[in-house]
Amino acid sequence: MSSHSLTLPSDFADYEWEVAAKGWFSEALITVAEKQYRLNFYDSTRLGQEIESELENGRVFFEPNLVIVRSVTRAEMERAAEQLAQSGLVASLKPE
Repeated sequence: MSSHSLTLPSDFADYEWEVAAKGWFSEALITVAEKQYRLNFYDSTRLGQEIESELENGRVFFEPNLVIVRSVTRAEMERAAEQLAQSGLVASLKPE
């Protein structure tokens, strides 16, 4: 039995290519020990763009439950969720 579950929208496969192209997704939920956490996935390119934009506008960049992956795809998000659960890093996340 898995120690966690990652939930994506039921129609995610229909627009996964678009999410990967944008490099950002915030509708993933990981459940561990009956607690849910919303994960905010970014690829490194998109994250750099977001940080730069915020700084240029005189703001700070902050994103709770930020997870950086090579590419924002189902496979990469599932792998990241597995790592968070297995390593205990999930304890650092902010629950829903």
